[in-house]
Amino acid sequence: MMRKLLISLSALVLVAFSARAQTPAPAPQHGLKAGSIALVVTGEVLPGQMDNFRQLVPKLVAAVAEEPGTLVYEFSLQPDQKTYNVMEVYQNSDAAAAHGKHLASTDFLKELGQVRKITNVIVFGSPDAQVKEGLARLDPVYTTHIDGFMR
Repeated sequence: MMRKLLISLSALVLVAFSARAQTPAPAPQHGLKAGSIALVVTGEVLPGQMDNFRQLVPKLVAAVAEEPGTLVYEFSLQPDQKTYNVMEVYQNSDAAAAHGKHLASTDFLKELGQVRKITNVIVFGSPDAQVKEGLARLDPVYTTHIDGFMR
């Protein structure tokens, strides 16, 4: 009796593994299709405010670096030395929303408003309604994903 039970159990395990092996795994989602949200924010440093801007950015970056779902947050200047870009990548919509709430709870938005103006925001990925609502005042451009990957 015990032998029949072991044989039956072994057969069941083999059938389960072979059926599982024949079932294709779902296609991995890559890049922004996997839920990440990315933004490129472009702006201009206000006249006479470059020194203040350069002092504020490292403080802001250090504060944002504490956000666990913020994967990339990087400022750069274009060759004209007054136009800046911020590349932002968030793990998902929740992380992007948390970033917005974090900034709103500090004086950074007020301080930034005194040294720069935003001229363009491009959003990659599929942010949820909460993130879109938070970005609405910036009149963002939402892109449509075609293909790609992110490591």
